[in-house]
Amino acid sequence: MRALRLPSWLRRGLEAGIIAALVSIITLLGSTGGGSAVVLPEGAAGSLLLGPSVLALGVITVGYPIAYAATRADAVLGAVTAFLLGANLVALVVSTPAQLGGLGRTMALGVLVGVLALGPVVVGLAAAQLSSRLGFGRRAGAASAVASGGVAVMVLILASRLG
Repeated sequence: MRALRLPSWLRRGLEAGIIAALVSIITLLGSTGGGSAVVLPEGAAGSLLLGPSVLALGVITVGYPIAYAATRADAVLGAVTAFLLGANLVALVVSTPAQLGGLGRTMALGVLVGVLALGPVVVGLAAAQLSSRLGFGRRAGAASAVASGGVAVMVLILASRLG
């Protein structure tokens, strides 16, 4: 019987999504203690609590599949697969309710991280496609990682101002 061979974009997307989800889940559960409810502190403390998770979902899920892709379609499909898988795994595992400081709202912590990481992923994917002539490869992967990391930091700073 032949072994099942997945397409390379799917394999890279699964690898990046699972690694990003593991990093995100471990840092969220480690920093919150897995308690019943979390009140996100206002200011920089709240951003530092969410920072590693948002950066993992926002940077790993676009940088890795794009850097190792063979075609532009493989890069896009791999990055989208990685983010969707990673964000869904985090949302499923980390269902701890988080109270958002100044907004008076409650949201699952895993869902909040996925929402905050969406912007960096979109910018990283766009940066990879626009910065490189091919839209894939090491140069495009580096551009996507730098752009998504920068946007993730800005999102965390804005989130600390709102909280």
